[in-house]
Amino acid sequence: MTPRPDFITGNTRLRARLPALLGPVDYDQLAGVSGGAVAERLAASSAYRAYLNRDQGDDRQLLDSVGRRLRDLLRGVRGLYGGIAGAAVGVLLARHDLQDALALLRGARTGQPAAVRLAAVMGVGAIDQRAAADIAAASDGTTAVIRMATHRLPDTLTARALPAAWERYELTGDSDEFETTIAAAAIDGWTDRLEWIGRAARPVLELIQAECDRANLLAVLRDPALQTPRLLPAGLVPEPALLAARRGDPQPAIATYPNWRQPLERHLHNKDLPALEWDLDVQLWRQAVRGLRRGDPLGATVPVGYVLAAECEARTIRLLLAGTAQAHDVRDLLVP
Repeated sequence: MTPRPDFITGNTRLRARLPALLGPVDYDQLAGVSGGAVAERLAASSAYRAYLNRDQGDDRQLLDSVGRRLRDLLRGVRGLYGGIAGAAVGVLLARHDLQDALALLRGARTGQPAAVRLAAVMGVGAIDQRAAADIAAASDGTTAVIRMATHRLPDTLTARALPAAWERYELTGDSDEFETTIAAAAIDGWTDRLEWIGRAARPVLELIQAECDRANLLAVLRDPALQTPRLLPAGLVPEPALLAARRGDPQPAIATYPNWRQPLERHLHNKDLPALEWDLDVQLWRQAVRGLRRGDPLGATVPVGYVLAAECEARTIRLLLAGTAQAHDVRDLLVP
């Protein structure tokens, strides 16, 4: 029987970081204003003052500052937890390791400069800057795969899957299949790890499942003509339910996620996929933050809520700065 993970010390330390996140008042003040006004208000806020200066007008600098803040918010989270609790929290950050690994491989495959590849790395989990720099310096995709496998990144199981996936990519040239294969290997490993930990890790497992279901639903709806969509490992919504949603019958998917009802019914009428993506994100973020406030203070709901709240903040601020959030109400993010 797996010993019960000890989240108490880590949760206490992590809760002390919560005031650093934007709160309901901050989001309310940012709702409905222009990108320029968002930048000015952020520069004046205590949360972003160290990242944004009032004389910074370059959009690239503004967006980069959001990434730097997210790194600061997430760095060190894994170190707050020891033992089995640390393994569960490690999966939360492994989601960024996977994105870092895919970014490095994509950059090598497409011939991006090493500096551009390295700039895409968050470096908040197992992939540190030293290993990332070594992989980013690879002269081509094959070398990048070899170096990543040698470093056993983003994790040992996924690293083992890299060579075979790359060989198939070289035969087919299908980059989507390559990246989905790598992601599936990582997610399968996370699931096994969380199921071994057991009940205490369920909030993390439920997040992974929900993110897979969300990604799979959007992939199926994105191209209605696609006969065999490439899907991530199934979370809770089986493929037939996803295909039913594509045919205009969302009920099987709603049976699994009742809070998908309004987003999917709206999508049936307006076919607005970006709006659906926002609505699904909002449902996920609100649930996680609600767990942070009201969930088990001794369990994994605290790190799940903190990490998702930080990620939500970064994604929302990017939308606001880019001026693409007018179609969405930032107040949707507020949890009553």
